[in-house]
Amino acid sequence: MPYYNWVYFVQLAIVAGVMVILFLLVFSHTMAIIFARSHFYKKVAFEPAAVEAGLPGVSIIKPLVGIDKNVYSNLETYFRLDYPRYELLFCLESADDAVTMVVDTLMQKYPKVDTRVFTSPVRHNVNPKINNMMQGYSAAKYDLVMVSDSGVKMRPEALMDMVWCMSQKDIGIVHQMPFIEQRPGFRNLAHSTHFGCTHAKFYISAHCLGINCCTGMSCLLRKPVIDKKPGGLAYFGRYLAEDFFVAQHFIENGYKMTLSHYPALQDGSGEVRGLRRRLIRWLQLRVAMVPQLVVLEMLAECLVSGAMGAWAFAFLLPSLVNPIVYFLTHCLIWLLADYTLLCSCLDPAEPLMFSRLAFMFTWLFWIGTQPITVVRSLFHSEIVWRDKRFRLQWGGNTVELPGLPVNLSAAKQAV
Repeated sequence: MPYYNWVYFVQLAIVAGVMVILFLLVFSHTMAIIFARSHFYKKVAFEPAAVEAGLPGVSIIKPLVGIDKNVYSNLETYFRLDYPRYELLFCLESADDAVTMVVDTLMQKYPKVDTRVFTSPVRHNVNPKINNMMQGYSAAKYDLVMVSDSGVKMRPEALMDMVWCMSQKDIGIVHQMPFIEQRPGFRNLAHSTHFGCTHAKFYISAHCLGINCCTGMSCLLRKPVIDKKPGGLAYFGRYLAEDFFVAQHFIENGYKMTLSHYPALQDGSGEVRGLRRRLIRWLQLRVAMVPQLVVLEMLAECLVSGAMGAWAFAFLLPSLVNPIVYFLTHCLIWLLADYTLLCSCLDPAEPLMFSRLAFMFTWLFWIGTQPITVVRSLFHSEIVWRDKRFRLQWGGNTVELPGLPVNLSAAKQAV
């Protein structure tokens, strides 16, 4: 083929782009593994003088809606935190909520823990989580506020670690990487495979590169900074992805974010289809806020990048590279890298709850079905969350739609 043929030069340009993508994927995988091994579960401690002077108090806001799996054991971990001064602010949708019994039982079991319960949320904007949390946020008595979802379990030393991270220079937010509490079984492994592989790779890479990746699942915030906005936390209720815009507000005010040494431990016993609905909802939010990022996510999938790489190398070296062999080798290396990353996110003091063979089959399941998740998110602009329906607008603004979801039980499982 002559060099002046424009088609050939277009193909070369595409090959160059594919090579850049493959390099970035290798770089992000390597960076995530190194960071996870060196950062997670690292022991830190305050200087004795700082402890004697008194550590800052923390107001922990727990928005609760209904009974989740293992809710008692999850909530109990917050009554047993190894930290001298904190309060628990449980925010319920109503006094008739079934989770009230769980909270009352724990309050009786741990009477020395400063705990308050709120059962009268006021609608401030479209985000139901913000509306619920505002009860506790308005009553918080400390400048450090922690937002923690109902399904998150916390290690005793995690709050001390997060406050220590907050004490470092210019830090305004300390967030925990979403992960899974390890239990035996396929459901737990399916959740762990997503949060410990694909999600961990992007989350850690974004953190290391200074990209806003904060999630509101479990994070420690400086309340005075939030209160710079009119209405404080209520201002961010106009967005469903309030965590992204809260973090952006901190960045605009000159603060940095950092990652706790302990991941946020979600319960991984829920149905896989429930997790799939969560992933679709998160993708829909990203499409509305940063659509270019979704395109990069699609190109960064194992199967897509493997197919692109097979074509690119076969184009450059047709006599040396077999596209099928390259594609299979690409997937094998990706599998090994994901397994290494998942193990790096686990506590080395705890035994593995799964075999390598079980991980391989679960990984194949996720890799094979991920493109379907992406496609479904692109063709649905309506979001179902809890018992409400929303439509996203460009930029992240949200409009609540009238009427209930068709499948209300499915909506609740997708929280």
